[in-house]
Amino acid sequence: MTKQRGLWVAILLIFVLAMTTWHVWNTESKLDSVWKNWSPAGKSANFKILKRQKLLIKQGAKTTLLIAATSDLHGNLTSTRLLPRPRPRGLLHLVQKVRQLRANNPELILLDAGDTIQGDPSSFYFSHIVQEKHRPLPIIEVMNRLKYDAIALGNHDFEPPVSVLKQNIAQSNFSWLAANVRFQNAKQPLFPPYKILIRNGVRVGVLGLITPGVPLWIDPEQRKGLIFDEMLETAKYWVKVLREEENIDFLIGLFHSGDNTRYDQDVASARDLPYPNAAGMIADYLPVFDLIISGHAHRISPKRRTNQLNGHQTPLIAPGTAAEGLSTVLVNFEEQSGHWKITETVYDYLKAGVSPESQLLNKLEPRLQKVEKYLQEQTSVLFKRFPDKIELYACGADLSFAAVKKLAPEALSLLPWWWRLEKLPESDLGNSLRREHFFRWLPYDNRIVLVQLFGRQIEIMLESYRRKQFGWYARSSTILAPGGFTAEVDKSRKGSRLFLTGLDEHAFNKEKMYPVWLTNFHWNGGGGLGAKALLNSGQLVRKESVHLRELIFQHLRSPSVKLPEKCKLFLGNSTRSASHNSEAGQ
Repeated sequence: MTKQRGLWVAILLIFVLAMTTWHVWNTESKLDSVWKNWSPAGKSANFKILKRQKLLIKQGAKTTLLIAATSDLHGNLTSTRLLPRPRPRGLLHLVQKVRQLRANNPELILLDAGDTIQGDPSSFYFSHIVQEKHRPLPIIEVMNRLKYDAIALGNHDFEPPVSVLKQNIAQSNFSWLAANVRFQNAKQPLFPPYKILIRNGVRVGVLGLITPGVPLWIDPEQRKGLIFDEMLETAKYWVKVLREEENIDFLIGLFHSGDNTRYDQDVASARDLPYPNAAGMIADYLPVFDLIISGHAHRISPKRRTNQLNGHQTPLIAPGTAAEGLSTVLVNFEEQSGHWKITETVYDYLKAGVSPESQLLNKLEPRLQKVEKYLQEQTSVLFKRFPDKIELYACGADLSFAAVKKLAPEALSLLPWWWRLEKLPESDLGNSLRREHFFRWLPYDNRIVLVQLFGRQIEIMLESYRRKQFGWYARSSTILAPGGFTAEVDKSRKGSRLFLTGLDEHAFNKEKMYPVWLTNFHWNGGGGLGAKALLNSGQLVRKESVHLRELIFQHLRSPSVKLPEKCKLFLGNSTRSASHNSEAGQ
Protein backbone atom coordinates (compact mmCIF):
# COMPACT_ATOMS: atom_id res chain seq x y z
CA MET A 1 0.00 0.00 0.00
CA THR A 2 2.88 2.34 0.86
CA LYS A 3 4.53 1.70 -2.51
CA GLN A 4 1.27 2.34 -4.34
CA ARG A 5 0.74 5.59 -2.44
CA GLY A 6 4.30 6.65 -3.25
CA LEU A 7 3.71 5.95 -6.92
CA TRP A 8 0.61 8.16 -6.99
CA VAL A 9 2.51 10.92 -5.19
CA ALA A 10 5.24 10.70 -7.85
CA ILE A 11 2.67 10.90 -10.65
CA LEU A 12 1.00 13.89 -8.96
CA LEU A 13 4.36 15.64 -8.70
CA ILE A 14 4.97 15.01 -12.40
CA PHE A 15 1.58 16.51 -13.24
CA VAL A 16 2.14 19.62 -11.12
CA LEU A 17 5.60 20.08 -12.60
CA ALA A 18 4.15 19.63 -16.08
CA MET A 19 1.62 22.41 -15.52
CA THR A 20 4.30 24.70 -14.11
CA THR A 21 6.82 24.10 -16.86
CA TRP A 22 4.10 24.35 -19.51
CA HIS A 23 3.60 27.93 -18.34
CA VAL A 24 7.36 28.46 -18.45
CA TRP A 25 7.46 27.06 -22.01
CA ASN A 26 4.76 29.48 -23.11
CA THR A 27 6.44 32.39 -21.36
CA GLU A 28 9.85 31.64 -22.83
CA SER A 29 8.32 31.33 -26.29
CA LYS A 30 7.78 35.08 -26.21
CA LEU A 31 11.49 35.79 -25.86
CA ASP A 32 14.35 35.90 -28.35
CA SER A 33 12.42 34.52 -31.30
CA VAL A 34 14.19 34.11 -34.63
CA TRP A 35 10.91 35.28 -36.19
CA LYS A 36 10.80 38.60 -34.33
CA ASN A 37 10.71 41.62 -36.66
CA TRP A 38 10.83 39.33 -39.72
CA SER A 39 8.59 39.73 -42.72
CA PRO A 40 8.50 37.65 -45.92
CA ALA A 41 10.55 38.73 -48.92
CA GLY A 42 10.26 37.95 -52.61
CA LYS A 43 6.84 37.06 -54.02
CA SER A 44 5.53 36.59 -50.46
CA ALA A 45 6.25 40.22 -49.49
CA ASN A 46 3.97 43.21 -49.06
CA PHE A 47 0.64 41.48 -48.62
CA LYS A 48 -2.35 43.84 -48.66
CA ILE A 49 -6.10 43.43 -48.75
CA LEU A 50 -7.41 45.22 -51.82
CA LYS A 51 -11.05 46.20 -52.20
CA ARG A 52 -11.42 45.14 -55.81
CA GLN A 53 -14.31 45.85 -58.10
CA LYS A 54 -16.13 42.81 -59.39
CA LEU A 55 -14.88 41.62 -62.77
CA LEU A 56 -17.28 42.36 -65.60
CA ILE A 57 -18.42 39.23 -67.37
CA LYS A 58 -19.79 39.41 -70.89
CA GLN A 59 -23.32 38.10 -71.23
CA GLY A 60 -23.36 34.51 -72.49
CA ALA A 61 -19.60 34.11 -71.99
CA LYS A 62 -17.99 30.74 -71.32
CA THR A 63 -14.54 29.95 -69.96
CA THR A 64 -12.43 27.27 -68.27
CA LEU A 65 -9.89 26.98 -65.48
CA LEU A 66 -7.23 24.28 -65.24
CA ILE A 67 -5.70 23.74 -61.81
CA ALA A 68 -2.79 21.36 -61.17
CA ALA A 69 -1.50 20.50 -57.71
CA THR A 70 1.23 18.59 -55.94
CA SER A 71 1.78 18.13 -52.22
CA ASP A 72 4.29 16.81 -49.73
CA LEU A 73 7.15 16.90 -52.23
CA HIS A 74 9.66 16.54 -49.38
CA GLY A 75 12.39 17.77 -51.70
CA ASN A 76 12.06 14.79 -54.05
CA LEU A 77 13.68 15.46 -57.43
CA THR A 78 14.03 12.07 -59.11
CA SER A 79 13.93 8.36 -58.34
CA THR A 80 16.91 7.76 -60.64
CA ARG A 81 19.52 9.52 -58.50
CA LEU A 82 20.64 9.89 -54.85
CA LEU A 83 18.34 7.14 -53.51
CA PRO A 84 17.38 5.21 -56.67
CA ARG A 85 14.00 3.49 -56.54
CA PRO A 86 12.10 1.41 -59.12
CA ARG A 87 8.89 3.45 -59.01
CA PRO A 88 9.04 6.84 -60.81
CA ARG A 89 8.76 9.79 -58.46
CA GLY A 90 10.19 13.27 -58.00
CA LEU A 91 9.35 16.67 -59.44
CA LEU A 92 11.67 16.24 -62.43
CA HIS A 93 9.38 13.38 -63.53
CA LEU A 94 6.42 15.78 -63.65
CA VAL A 95 8.09 18.49 -65.75
CA GLN A 96 6.82 17.18 -69.09
CA LYS A 97 3.32 16.68 -67.65
CA VAL A 98 3.20 20.29 -66.47
CA ARG A 99 4.57 21.59 -69.76
CA GLN A 100 1.95 19.67 -71.71
CA LEU A 101 -0.81 21.03 -69.50
CA ARG A 102 0.49 24.57 -69.87
CA ALA A 103 0.86 24.23 -73.65
CA ASN A 104 -2.83 23.35 -73.90
CA ASN A 105 -3.88 25.76 -71.14
CA PRO A 106 -1.51 28.76 -70.94
CA GLU A 107 -3.48 30.14 -67.95
CA LEU A 108 -2.74 27.02 -65.85
CA ILE A 109 -2.82 27.48 -62.06
CA LEU A 110 -0.03 25.44 -60.41
CA LEU A 111 -0.15 24.93 -56.62
CA ASP A 112 1.43 22.81 -53.87
CA ALA A 113 0.01 21.94 -50.44
CA GLY A 114 3.22 22.03 -48.39
CA ASP A 115 6.02 20.00 -46.79
CA THR A 116 8.26 21.05 -49.63
CA ILE A 117 11.86 21.61 -48.51
CA GLN A 118 12.58 18.72 -46.11
CA GLY A 119 13.00 14.99 -46.67
CA ASP A 120 15.22 14.38 -49.71
CA PRO A 121 19.04 14.05 -49.31
CA SER A 122 19.55 17.04 -51.61
CA SER A 123 17.42 19.26 -49.37
CA PHE A 124 19.17 17.88 -46.28
CA TYR A 125 22.65 18.43 -47.72
CA PHE A 126 22.03 22.03 -48.78
CA SER A 127 20.16 22.81 -45.55
CA HIS A 128 22.44 21.21 -42.95
CA ILE A 129 25.79 20.42 -44.56
CA VAL A 130 26.64 23.09 -47.15
CA GLN A 131 24.27 26.04 -47.35
CA GLU A 132 24.38 27.97 -50.61
CA LYS A 133 23.22 31.51 -49.93
CA HIS A 134 23.13 32.59 -53.58
CA ARG A 135 20.55 30.05 -54.78
CA PRO A 136 17.52 28.21 -53.41
CA LEU A 137 17.31 24.51 -52.64
CA PRO A 138 17.17 22.27 -55.73
CA ILE A 139 13.46 21.55 -55.25
CA ILE A 140 12.66 25.29 -55.17
CA GLU A 141 14.87 25.85 -58.21
CA VAL A 142 12.75 23.35 -60.17
CA MET A 143 9.48 24.81 -58.84
CA ASN A 144 10.60 28.26 -59.99
CA ARG A 145 11.24 26.94 -63.49
CA LEU A 146 7.83 25.26 -63.54
CA LYS A 147 6.21 28.59 -62.59
CA TYR A 148 4.30 27.55 -59.50
CA ASP A 149 1.82 30.22 -58.39
CA ALA A 150 1.61 29.49 -54.66
CA ILE A 151 2.31 26.87 -52.02
CA ALA A 152 1.08 26.33 -48.48
CA LEU A 153 3.56 26.06 -45.65
CA GLY A 154 3.85 22.57 -44.14
CA ASN A 155 4.98 21.46 -40.70
CA HIS A 156 8.18 19.88 -42.08
CA ASP A 157 9.09 23.18 -43.73
CA PHE A 158 9.89 24.44 -40.22
CA GLU A 159 12.35 21.58 -39.65
CA PRO A 160 15.47 22.84 -41.51
CA PRO A 161 17.37 25.80 -40.03
CA VAL A 162 15.06 28.82 -39.97
CA SER A 163 17.60 30.74 -42.07
CA VAL A 164 17.12 28.15 -44.83
CA LEU A 165 13.32 28.53 -44.79
CA LYS A 166 13.56 32.33 -44.85
CA GLN A 167 16.10 32.24 -47.68
CA ASN A 168 13.98 29.93 -49.82
CA ILE A 169 10.85 32.01 -49.26
CA ALA A 170 12.79 35.05 -50.48
CA GLN A 171 14.21 33.21 -53.51
CA SER A 172 10.91 31.63 -54.60
CA ASN A 173 9.09 33.02 -57.62
CA PHE A 174 5.78 32.12 -55.96
CA SER A 175 3.95 32.92 -52.72
CA TRP A 176 4.19 30.91 -49.48
CA LEU A 177 0.75 30.98 -47.80
CA ALA A 178 -0.26 30.43 -44.17
CA ALA A 179 -3.30 32.38 -42.96
CA ASN A 180 -3.25 30.79 -39.49
CA VAL A 181 0.37 31.54 -38.49
CA ARG A 182 0.99 34.76 -36.62
CA PHE A 183 3.61 36.17 -34.31
CA GLN A 184 2.67 36.45 -30.63
CA ASN A 185 0.25 39.27 -29.84
CA ALA A 186 -0.11 40.11 -33.54
CA LYS A 187 -3.54 40.15 -35.15
CA GLN A 188 -2.42 39.72 -38.74
CA PRO A 189 -0.73 36.57 -40.10
CA LEU A 190 3.04 36.50 -40.45
CA PHE A 191 2.83 35.00 -43.94
CA PRO A 192 0.47 36.07 -46.73
CA PRO A 193 -2.91 34.39 -46.07
CA TYR A 194 -3.97 34.21 -49.70
CA LYS A 195 -3.06 34.81 -53.32
CA ILE A 196 -5.27 36.43 -55.97
CA LEU A 197 -4.97 35.19 -59.55
CA ILE A 198 -6.91 36.21 -62.66
CA ARG A 199 -6.99 33.45 -65.25
CA ASN A 200 -9.21 33.28 -68.34
CA GLY A 201 -11.40 36.05 -66.97
CA VAL A 202 -11.95 34.36 -63.59
CA ARG A 203 -10.69 35.95 -60.36
CA VAL A 204 -9.38 33.12 -58.20
CA GLY A 205 -8.60 33.33 -54.50
CA VAL A 206 -6.19 30.75 -53.03
CA LEU A 207 -6.35 30.59 -49.21
CA GLY A 208 -3.44 28.80 -47.52
CA LEU A 209 -3.59 27.08 -44.12
CA ILE A 210 -1.12 24.90 -42.21
CA THR A 211 -1.89 22.19 -39.67
CA PRO A 212 -1.95 23.75 -36.17
CA GLY A 213 -0.28 20.57 -34.92
CA VAL A 214 3.17 22.03 -35.67
CA PRO A 215 4.08 22.28 -31.93
CA LEU A 216 3.66 18.50 -31.67
CA TRP A 217 6.56 17.82 -34.00
CA ILE A 218 8.86 20.83 -34.38
CA ASP A 219 11.53 21.98 -31.91
CA PRO A 220 10.46 25.03 -29.84
CA GLU A 221 13.52 26.97 -31.02
CA GLN A 222 12.33 26.69 -34.62
CA ARG A 223 8.87 28.10 -33.92
CA LYS A 224 9.42 30.29 -30.86
CA GLY A 225 6.98 33.17 -30.79
CA LEU A 226 4.70 31.70 -33.47
CA ILE A 227 1.03 30.96 -32.88
CA PHE A 228 -0.71 28.34 -35.04
CA ASP A 229 -4.41 29.16 -34.98
CA GLU A 230 -7.37 26.82 -35.42
CA MET A 231 -8.13 26.28 -39.09
CA LEU A 232 -11.93 26.49 -39.31
CA GLU A 233 -12.32 29.85 -37.58
CA THR A 234 -9.36 31.26 -39.49
CA ALA A 235 -10.91 30.12 -42.75
CA LYS A 236 -14.27 31.72 -41.87
CA TYR A 237 -12.60 35.09 -41.39
CA TRP A 238 -10.56 35.08 -44.59
CA VAL A 239 -13.35 33.63 -46.73
CA LYS A 240 -15.43 36.68 -45.88
CA VAL A 241 -12.55 38.96 -46.90
CA LEU A 242 -12.05 37.10 -50.16
CA ARG A 243 -15.72 36.99 -51.10
CA GLU A 244 -16.77 40.47 -49.97
CA GLU A 245 -13.65 42.63 -50.36
CA GLU A 246 -11.56 40.87 -52.99
CA ASN A 247 -14.70 39.93 -54.98
CA ILE A 248 -13.36 36.58 -56.14
CA ASP A 249 -15.24 34.26 -58.50
CA PHE A 250 -13.63 30.96 -57.48
CA LEU A 251 -12.23 29.98 -54.06
CA ILE A 252 -9.51 27.36 -53.51
CA GLY A 253 -8.45 26.12 -50.08
CA LEU A 254 -4.79 25.11 -50.16
CA PHE A 255 -4.38 23.24 -46.88
CA HIS A 256 -1.45 21.38 -45.41
CA SER A 257 -3.82 19.30 -43.34
CA GLY A 258 -5.46 15.92 -43.85
CA ASP A 259 -9.20 15.36 -44.15
CA ASN A 260 -9.53 12.70 -41.41
CA THR A 261 -10.44 14.87 -38.42
CA ARG A 262 -9.94 12.05 -35.92
CA TYR A 263 -6.33 11.38 -36.92
CA ASP A 264 -4.02 12.81 -34.21
CA GLN A 265 -7.04 14.45 -32.54
CA ASP A 266 -6.30 12.80 -29.19
CA VAL A 267 -2.61 13.69 -29.42
CA ALA A 268 -3.42 17.35 -30.06
CA SER A 269 -6.14 17.63 -27.43
CA ALA A 270 -3.73 16.34 -24.77
CA ARG A 271 -1.63 19.41 -25.53
CA ASP A 272 -4.65 21.72 -25.83
CA LEU A 273 -4.02 22.17 -29.55
CA PRO A 274 -6.66 22.43 -32.32
CA TYR A 275 -7.47 19.62 -34.75
CA PRO A 276 -4.28 18.91 -36.76
CA ASN A 277 -6.29 17.47 -39.67
CA ALA A 278 -9.18 19.83 -40.31
CA ALA A 279 -9.39 19.96 -44.11
CA GLY A 280 -12.37 17.61 -44.12
CA MET A 281 -14.07 19.55 -41.34
CA ILE A 282 -13.78 22.76 -43.36
CA ALA A 283 -15.04 20.95 -46.46
CA ASP A 284 -18.15 19.87 -44.53
CA TYR A 285 -18.88 22.84 -42.27
CA LEU A 286 -17.77 25.71 -44.50
CA PRO A 287 -19.08 24.77 -47.96
CA VAL A 288 -18.25 28.14 -49.50
CA PHE A 289 -15.05 26.82 -51.06
CA ASP A 290 -15.21 25.69 -54.66
CA LEU A 291 -12.22 23.36 -54.23
CA ILE A 292 -10.02 22.17 -51.37
CA ILE A 293 -6.54 20.76 -51.95
CA SER A 294 -5.50 18.68 -48.94
CA GLY A 295 -1.92 17.70 -48.11
CA HIS A 296 -0.11 16.31 -45.04
CA ALA A 297 -1.77 12.87 -45.08
CA HIS A 298 0.14 11.63 -48.19
CA ARG A 299 -3.18 10.42 -49.59
CA ILE A 300 -4.17 10.35 -53.27
CA SER A 301 -7.77 11.24 -54.16
CA PRO A 302 -9.12 10.76 -56.71
CA LYS A 303 -6.80 8.22 -58.31
CA ARG A 304 -8.45 8.33 -61.72
CA ARG A 305 -10.50 10.62 -63.95
CA THR A 306 -13.96 11.42 -62.61
CA ASN A 307 -16.69 14.06 -62.68
CA GLN A 308 -17.89 13.33 -59.17
CA LEU A 309 -16.14 13.38 -55.78
CA ASN A 310 -17.67 11.75 -52.72
CA GLY A 311 -16.99 12.10 -49.01
CA HIS A 312 -17.38 15.83 -48.32
CA GLN A 313 -19.78 18.71 -48.95
CA THR A 314 -17.04 20.58 -50.82
CA PRO A 315 -14.93 18.96 -53.57
CA LEU A 316 -11.68 17.87 -51.90
CA ILE A 317 -8.65 16.42 -53.68
CA ALA A 318 -5.40 15.04 -52.26
CA PRO A 319 -2.31 14.94 -54.55
CA GLY A 320 -0.29 12.35 -52.62
CA THR A 321 3.42 12.71 -51.89
CA ALA A 322 6.93 12.80 -53.40
CA ALA A 323 5.65 13.90 -56.83
CA GLU A 324 4.48 10.39 -57.65
CA GLY A 325 1.81 12.16 -59.65
CA LEU A 326 -0.10 15.36 -60.27
CA SER A 327 -3.73 16.15 -59.44
CA THR A 328 -5.64 18.19 -62.02
CA VAL A 329 -9.02 19.91 -61.92
CA LEU A 330 -10.68 21.25 -65.07
CA VAL A 331 -13.56 23.64 -64.33
CA ASN A 332 -16.01 24.85 -66.99
CA PHE A 333 -17.97 28.07 -66.44
CA GLU A 334 -20.73 29.98 -68.13
CA GLU A 335 -22.06 33.44 -67.37
CA GLN A 336 -25.31 33.61 -65.44
CA SER A 337 -26.77 36.90 -64.20
CA GLY A 338 -23.38 38.58 -64.33
CA HIS A 339 -21.60 35.82 -62.39
CA TRP A 340 -19.58 32.77 -63.33
CA LYS A 341 -21.51 29.55 -62.77
CA ILE A 342 -19.71 26.19 -62.70
CA THR A 343 -21.25 23.87 -65.29
CA GLU A 344 -18.87 20.91 -65.10
CA THR A 345 -15.76 19.84 -63.19
CA VAL A 346 -13.39 17.05 -64.21
CA TYR A 347 -10.88 15.66 -61.71
CA ASP A 348 -7.88 13.60 -62.72
CA TYR A 349 -4.54 12.25 -61.49
CA LEU A 350 -1.52 12.00 -63.78
CA LYS A 351 1.23 9.61 -62.76
CA ALA A 352 4.86 10.69 -62.89
CA GLY A 353 6.77 10.03 -66.10
CA VAL A 354 9.30 7.21 -66.23
CA SER A 355 12.28 9.49 -66.88
CA PRO A 356 13.27 12.84 -65.35
CA GLU A 357 13.43 15.89 -67.60
CA SER A 358 16.98 15.83 -68.96
CA GLN A 359 17.73 19.55 -69.35
CA LEU A 360 16.77 20.46 -65.80
CA LEU A 361 18.56 17.37 -64.53
CA ASN A 362 21.72 18.52 -66.30
CA LYS A 363 21.44 21.97 -64.73
CA LEU A 364 21.27 20.34 -61.30
CA GLU A 365 24.08 17.88 -62.04
CA PRO A 366 26.93 19.71 -60.21
CA ARG A 367 24.79 19.95 -57.07
CA LEU A 368 23.63 16.34 -57.28
CA GLN A 369 27.22 15.13 -57.60
CA LYS A 370 28.09 16.83 -54.30
CA VAL A 371 25.19 15.10 -52.58
CA GLU A 372 26.06 11.72 -54.11
CA LYS A 373 29.65 12.02 -52.88
CA TYR A 374 28.29 12.66 -49.39
CA LEU A 375 25.90 9.69 -49.60
CA GLN A 376 28.57 7.28 -50.87
CA GLU A 377 30.82 7.63 -47.82
CA GLN A 378 31.30 4.20 -46.26
CA THR A 379 31.21 2.51 -42.88
CA SER A 380 33.50 -0.28 -41.69
CA VAL A 381 30.80 -2.96 -41.95
CA LEU A 382 29.41 -4.77 -44.98
CA PHE A 383 26.37 -6.72 -46.10
CA LYS A 384 26.68 -10.51 -45.81
CA ARG A 385 23.08 -10.70 -46.99
CA PHE A 386 20.03 -8.47 -46.97
CA PRO A 387 17.87 -8.43 -43.82
CA ASP A 388 14.17 -9.05 -43.57
CA LYS A 389 11.95 -6.57 -41.77
CA ILE A 390 12.16 -8.14 -38.32
CA GLU A 391 15.94 -8.50 -38.54
CA LEU A 392 16.35 -4.87 -39.56
CA TYR A 393 14.15 -3.67 -36.69
CA ALA A 394 16.07 -5.72 -34.12
CA CYS A 395 19.48 -4.70 -35.43
CA GLY A 396 18.42 -1.07 -35.74
CA ALA A 397 17.30 -0.90 -32.12
CA ASP A 398 20.62 -2.27 -30.87
CA LEU A 399 22.66 -0.06 -33.21
CA SER A 400 20.78 3.03 -32.04
CA PHE A 401 21.55 2.26 -28.41
CA ALA A 402 25.19 1.44 -29.15
CA ALA A 403 25.61 4.79 -30.91
CA VAL A 404 24.05 6.95 -28.17
CA LYS A 405 25.85 5.02 -25.43
CA LYS A 406 29.10 6.72 -26.47
CA LEU A 407 27.60 10.08 -25.53
CA ALA A 408 26.37 9.02 -22.08
CA PRO A 409 27.44 5.49 -21.05
CA GLU A 410 25.02 5.36 -18.11
CA ALA A 411 21.94 6.36 -20.11
CA LEU A 412 19.19 4.12 -21.48
CA SER A 413 17.35 4.75 -24.74
CA LEU A 414 13.82 4.77 -26.13
CA LEU A 415 14.47 5.23 -29.84
CA PRO A 416 12.41 4.37 -32.94
CA TRP A 417 11.69 0.67 -33.39
CA TRP A 418 10.59 1.20 -37.01
CA TRP A 419 13.19 1.35 -39.78
CA ARG A 420 12.05 1.56 -43.40
CA LEU A 421 12.97 -1.62 -45.28
CA GLU A 422 13.71 -1.03 -48.97
CA LYS A 423 14.85 -3.38 -51.69
CA LEU A 424 18.55 -2.83 -52.34
CA PRO A 425 20.52 -3.65 -55.50
CA GLU A 426 22.34 -6.99 -55.56
CA SER A 427 25.58 -5.07 -56.13
CA ASP A 428 25.43 -3.94 -52.48
CA LEU A 429 26.04 -7.51 -51.27
CA GLY A 430 29.58 -7.94 -49.98
CA ASN A 431 30.10 -4.19 -49.99
CA SER A 432 30.19 -1.62 -47.20
CA LEU A 433 27.17 0.09 -45.74
CA ARG A 434 27.07 3.68 -46.94
CA ARG A 435 25.47 6.82 -45.62
CA GLU A 436 22.90 6.29 -48.38
CA HIS A 437 21.54 3.21 -46.61
CA PHE A 438 20.82 5.18 -43.46
CA PHE A 439 18.90 7.82 -45.42
CA ARG A 440 16.76 4.94 -46.71
CA TRP A 441 16.28 3.23 -43.36
CA LEU A 442 15.82 6.37 -41.25
CA PRO A 443 14.12 8.90 -43.55
CA TYR A 444 13.22 11.40 -40.82
CA ASP A 445 15.66 14.07 -39.67
CA ASN A 446 15.42 13.20 -35.98
CA ARG A 447 17.92 14.51 -33.46
CA ILE A 448 18.42 13.08 -29.99
CA VAL A 449 17.70 14.53 -26.57
CA LEU A 450 18.69 13.27 -23.12
CA VAL A 451 15.97 13.37 -20.47
CA GLN A 452 15.32 12.07 -16.97
CA LEU A 453 12.31 9.72 -16.81
CA PHE A 454 10.60 7.94 -13.96
CA GLY A 455 10.39 4.17 -14.31
CA ARG A 456 6.61 4.48 -14.64
CA GLN A 457 7.01 6.99 -17.50
CA ILE A 458 9.30 4.57 -19.33
CA GLU A 459 6.67 1.86 -19.01
CA ILE A 460 3.96 4.18 -20.36
CA MET A 461 6.07 5.17 -23.36
CA LEU A 462 6.60 1.50 -24.18
CA GLU A 463 2.87 0.75 -24.39
CA SER A 464 2.92 0.41 -28.20
CA TYR A 465 5.97 -1.84 -27.92
CA ARG A 466 4.01 -3.99 -25.46
CA ARG A 467 1.11 -4.24 -27.89
CA LYS A 468 3.43 -5.45 -30.64
CA GLN A 469 4.60 -8.29 -28.41
CA PHE A 470 1.04 -9.67 -28.54
CA GLY A 471 0.68 -9.04 -32.27
CA TRP A 472 -1.77 -6.20 -31.73
CA TYR A 473 -1.92 -3.07 -33.87
CA ALA A 474 0.24 -0.12 -32.91
CA ARG A 475 1.03 2.95 -34.99
CA SER A 476 4.65 2.61 -36.14
CA SER A 477 5.63 6.14 -35.08
CA THR A 478 4.64 5.35 -31.48
CA ILE A 479 6.70 2.16 -31.10
CA LEU A 480 9.92 2.73 -29.18
CA ALA A 481 12.64 0.12 -28.71
CA PRO A 482 14.17 -0.38 -25.26
CA GLY A 483 17.93 0.20 -25.17
CA GLY A 484 20.16 -0.74 -22.24
CA PHE A 485 17.41 -2.74 -20.54
CA THR A 486 14.89 -5.47 -21.31
CA ALA A 487 11.13 -5.04 -21.62
CA GLU A 488 9.29 -8.35 -21.65
CA VAL A 489 5.73 -9.59 -21.35
CA ASP A 490 4.35 -12.85 -20.09
CA LYS A 491 2.89 -14.14 -23.36
CA SER A 492 1.09 -16.93 -21.54
CA ARG A 493 -1.11 -14.23 -20.01
CA LYS A 494 -2.99 -12.22 -22.62
CA GLY A 495 -2.54 -8.50 -22.03
CA SER A 496 0.27 -8.96 -19.54
CA ARG A 497 2.04 -5.76 -18.55
CA LEU A 498 5.69 -5.10 -19.36
CA PHE A 499 8.41 -6.18 -16.98
CA LEU A 500 11.36 -3.80 -17.17
CA THR A 501 14.72 -5.15 -16.09
CA GLY A 502 18.11 -3.48 -16.17
CA LEU A 503 21.20 -5.19 -17.53
CA ASP A 504 22.13 -5.82 -13.89
CA GLU A 505 18.95 -7.96 -13.75
CA HIS A 506 17.30 -5.65 -11.23
CA ALA A 507 13.68 -4.67 -11.87
CA PHE A 508 12.98 -1.01 -12.59
CA ASN A 509 11.78 1.19 -9.76
CA LYS A 510 8.70 3.09 -10.96
CA GLU A 511 9.50 6.00 -8.65
CA LYS A 512 13.17 6.26 -9.60
CA MET A 513 14.44 8.52 -12.39
CA TYR A 514 16.65 7.17 -15.17
CA PRO A 515 18.62 9.03 -17.87
CA VAL A 516 17.07 8.15 -21.25
CA TRP A 517 17.75 9.14 -24.86
CA LEU A 518 14.71 10.06 -27.00
CA THR A 519 14.34 11.60 -30.44
CA ASN A 520 13.31 15.24 -30.57
CA PHE A 521 10.16 14.10 -32.42
CA HIS A 522 8.92 12.11 -29.43
CA TRP A 523 10.18 14.67 -26.92
CA ASN A 524 8.27 17.44 -28.70
CA GLY A 525 5.05 15.42 -28.58
CA GLY A 526 5.01 13.33 -31.75
CA GLY A 527 2.86 10.22 -31.45
CA GLY A 528 1.33 11.52 -28.21
CA LEU A 529 3.69 9.50 -26.01
CA GLY A 530 5.00 12.50 -24.10
CA ALA A 531 1.50 13.66 -23.18
CA LYS A 532 0.49 10.20 -21.98
CA ALA A 533 3.61 9.94 -19.83
CA LEU A 534 3.24 13.54 -18.58
CA LEU A 535 6.69 14.58 -19.76
CA ASN A 536 7.65 18.15 -18.93
CA SER A 537 10.48 20.51 -19.83
CA GLY A 538 12.03 20.17 -16.38
CA GLN A 539 13.04 16.62 -17.29
CA LEU A 540 15.24 17.74 -20.19
CA VAL A 541 18.97 17.29 -19.58
CA ARG A 542 20.37 18.35 -22.94
CA LYS A 543 19.81 18.34 -26.69
CA GLU A 544 22.31 17.12 -29.27
CA SER A 545 22.68 18.79 -32.66
CA VAL A 546 23.64 15.54 -34.40
CA HIS A 547 20.95 13.55 -36.20
CA LEU A 548 20.34 9.98 -35.02
CA ARG A 549 20.94 8.69 -38.54
CA GLU A 550 24.38 10.34 -38.67
CA LEU A 551 25.29 9.23 -35.16
CA ILE A 552 24.74 5.58 -36.09
CA PHE A 553 26.64 6.04 -39.36
CA GLN A 554 29.65 7.55 -37.59
CA HIS A 555 29.53 4.79 -34.96
CA LEU A 556 29.90 2.18 -37.72
CA ARG A 557 32.84 3.99 -39.31
CA SER A 558 35.20 2.89 -36.57
CA PRO A 559 37.42 0.00 -37.79
CA SER A 560 37.13 -1.58 -34.34
CA VAL A 561 33.34 -1.30 -34.07
CA LYS A 562 31.66 -4.25 -32.36
CA LEU A 563 28.44 -5.26 -34.04
CA PRO A 564 25.46 -6.25 -31.87
CA GLU A 565 24.68 -9.96 -32.11
CA LYS A 566 21.36 -9.28 -33.87
CA CYS A 567 23.20 -7.37 -36.59
CA LYS A 568 25.70 -10.16 -37.24
CA LEU A 569 22.95 -12.13 -38.98
CA PHE A 570 23.38 -9.96 -42.07
CA LEU A 571 26.31 -7.60 -41.36
CA GLY A 572 30.01 -8.26 -40.96
CA ASN A 573 33.14 -6.25 -40.28
CA SER A 574 34.98 -5.06 -43.36
CA THR A 575 38.74 -5.28 -43.82
CA ARG A 576 38.60 -1.83 -45.41
CA SER A 577 38.87 1.17 -43.13
CA ALA A 578 36.40 3.99 -43.47
CA SER A 579 37.82 7.48 -43.35
CA HIS A 580 36.33 9.53 -40.53
CA ASN A 581 34.31 12.44 -41.79
CA SER A 582 32.07 14.49 -39.56
CA GLU A 583 28.42 15.26 -40.31
CA ALA A 584 29.66 18.51 -41.81
CA GLY A 585 31.24 16.46 -44.60
CA GLN A 586 34.76 17.59 -43.75
